[in-house]
Amino acid sequence: MHIYLKEKIGNPALFTGRKKELDSLLKWIEKIKLEISKSKAIISRRKTGKSALMQRLFNIVFEQNDKVVPFYFEIKEYHQWIGDFSKQFFFAFIHQYLAFQSRNPEYLNYYVHTYAMLKTSAKKEGLDYLVKHIEYFEYSENKGEVDLLWEIARESPRTIAQYKDERVLQMIDEFQFINRYIFRDQACKDRISELAGSYLHTAEYKNAPLLVSGSWVGWLMDDLNKMLPGRFTIYDFNNMPKHEAIEMALNYAEIEQIPTTYKTACIIADLTEGNPFYISTLFQSEYPDKNFSTEKGILDTLNFETFDKRGMILGTWMEYIGSATDRINDINGKKIILYLCKNKDKEVTRDEIQNDLKLSMKNGELEKRLKAFVKSDIINQGTTDFDYQAVQDNIFDKVFRGMYQKEIDGFTPEKIKNEYRVLYKKLQGEYNKYKGEFSEYVIMNHLKHRAYKQNDFYISMMNNLPDDFKFVEYFSIWSYSASPAYKKDLQVDILATAKDDAYSLVGEVKNRKTKFSLKEAKTFLTKASDVKQLENVSKAIVFVFSAGGFYQNTIRFFNDNGIAWSDDKRFLE
Repeated sequence: MHIYLKEKIGNPALFTGRKKELDSLLKWIEKIKLEISKSKAIISRRKTGKSALMQRLFNIVFEQNDKVVPFYFEIKEYHQWIGDFSKQFFFAFIHQYLAFQSRNPEYLNYYVHTYAMLKTSAKKEGLDYLVKHIEYFEYSENKGEVDLLWEIARESPRTIAQYKDERVLQMIDEFQFINRYIFRDQACKDRISELAGSYLHTAEYKNAPLLVSGSWVGWLMDDLNKMLPGRFTIYDFNNMPKHEAIEMALNYAEIEQIPTTYKTACIIADLTEGNPFYISTLFQSEYPDKNFSTEKGILDTLNFETFDKRGMILGTWMEYIGSATDRINDINGKKIILYLCKNKDKEVTRDEIQNDLKLSMKNGELEKRLKAFVKSDIINQGTTDFDYQAVQDNIFDKVFRGMYQKEIDGFTPEKIKNEYRVLYKKLQGEYNKYKGEFSEYVIMNHLKHRAYKQNDFYISMMNNLPDDFKFVEYFSIWSYSASPAYKKDLQVDILATAKDDAYSLVGEVKNRKTKFSLKEAKTFLTKASDVKQLENVSKAIVFVFSAGGFYQNTIRFFNDNGIAWSDDKRFLE
């Protein structure tokens, strides 16, 4: 898929998983065409991939070019005058609208804020109806009508969409900052603390619904509940499922060139609980000489990220903790959070906290403090307003205890490091229970690290290969899912792309007792042909591994169609 809007993630290949989330949002976008989709809010803590998802969604919708115009805007974390903010929002939308209508992505890179150039571009692309919108905005700015500027800017996506009966997908990243960083005056002294409420009317329009994100969960939820009640459905952005977390670890290992085995990738997926920020941070950590093929290599890097002041994981959590400094920076605040960490598997009431910790503060003060912790994402609200629970995250638990528990009860971080070692051993023991669920990754590991070094041995395990075939060091090896822009559901277990004139591989893996059937073979050949066409792979071997073997008519089909096959279980070792 072509990348039109530059993505923060960097190398597009780093985007891994989130298939369920993408599928759900693309179905929601399909309903935008019918004007039946309600505005959504994606909530999760920082660096869990919300921006990556929204920017990838922009590129998918842009490529589809199917009536829905994508618009992406990030609210920046610095003080801004409402006049400048309105102009930035308006110009960003016009540029992105021009890019979509003209199919010229160069407009996405324009940052020239001159009305003359904007009007010239609109006329050049035959979008004359934009000109009067631009002129009205320019007139309002010249008159100094600041409130009207924001009204025009905020409403422009839906009002401009009406001209051609189009739809707009409005994606606003870090929406919670709208109430903190926008000011009425140019000196940025008079904060507009309820600016989110201006969307109360706008968010209801179905021709331009909003998809907003927030990385301060308690803060954003508080704003939505108080200022935009009933206007947004909440979309929780959870950790990735195990198979996607494993794929992400292997993907980063390949791109970052860090030694990693399939087994250790599985353990990393479990240690991080499928948190994409933790996985990416381990592979991109500043810890020197990373080697994730060993227990020591993984734990040394994890300890660095958890306890060293240079660690990105520690730094990110300290940002959340720092936001509640006035509430946490005394012995009672720390005791409360440590108490919740120790009881993290259950919800506890205010009374339990008060009694068990023998706190001298009044119940009203305790409630106020707990609410502040929730808003800062240091703890979670329970099922009722009277219940609280620790953040369900093993690594946060260790970060917080490592920072503060020694101060309270003489605890040392070395005990936490030992907890990591114990957990690693436990996960190592569980590995064999589920490794069969991800057999394609085991085979990918063979292709990545061994097959090209032992060509004759691995060729002997395959059937129906061409005489000139050789395993090589592949440029990339993935469990392949087509871009959602390609609306047909298309997934193959292995795509190994070769350089130069070598054979690439498109593979299907079945680790089961049942034999591989002729019907499955025909279906897979069709999928493999589509993948080769989509990815411009001209020279490739289609192959099938089936631990349960093959029916004879399936093998005849393989021979007739040049498909390689294997049932040699050494591929799973």
